[in-house]
Amino acid sequence: MPEHQNKHIREAIRYAQERGWRVVKASGQAHVWGKLLCPHGARDGCFFNVHSTPSNPENHAKRIRRAIDDCRHGSVAPTRG
Repeated sequence: MPEHQNKHIREAIRYAQERGWRVVKASGQAHVWGKLLCPHGARDGCFFNVHSTPSNPENHAKRIRRAIDDCRHGSVAPTRG
C-alpha cells in the first residue's frame, strides 16, 4: 500500500495500524487520501478520514492519534517484541 507523503501523518497511520485499525486507500485524485477504520469492524465502528494535503499536517496527525485513543470500541494493544 502506498504511504502518505507527509512523515507526521505516516507515523500517525502506523500508530493506528499498531492498534488494530485498518487503512482503506481512497481511489483516484481525492481530497481524502484514505480512511482509517477501527477494529470493531461493524457498520457502527469508528472511522477517520485522512486528508491528502491538510493545511497543517502536524495538527492533522495529532487529530488522527486523538481519534484512535478516543475510540469507544477500544483498540488492540500494540505488541512489543
